[in-house]
Amino acid sequence: MTQSTDTKRIQDRMAGSVDAVMARADRLFDTARPEAVFAAPVTVDGRTVIGTAEVLIAAGFGGGGGFSPGRADEDAATPVDETDTNAGGGGGGGGYAQSRPVAVVIIDSNGARVEPVVDVTKLGLAALTVFGSMLFMFGRMWRGSKGG
Repeated sequence: MTQSTDTKRIQDRMAGSVDAVMARADRLFDTARPEAVFAAPVTVDGRTVIGTAEVLIAAGFGGGGGFSPGRADEDAATPVDETDTNAGGGGGGGGYAQSRPVAVVIIDSNGARVEPVVDVTKLGLAALTVFGSMLFMFGRMWRGSKGG
């Protein structure tokens, strides 16, 4: 295999990897479209309700490549074939998308108003965390005062 053929093969492989990563990134960022933030309006008995959400997107990408002018066989006495190339490359990526309801827009004969959606579980976990931290600190302060 010639050097130019091998280089072309590497370039084609890398271009395919980059295209695959970009296609996945497009799908990830597609979650931030307006339809993901605002739900379709629902109208019942003269009242229209529109759900709203918070969308969180995180992404990371990386890549690498390498080229070797030749490959040595396991037998050290075997000479390296300079025409045999062992090239490689790679890329990777990852992403995360999450949405959660945050409010409801209500439109009726009295006008429009926004009602927040309260996440009771999240509030409960926050309260338990604060309470646990306070108990820990009070315990440390009480032990410190007894030692002095």
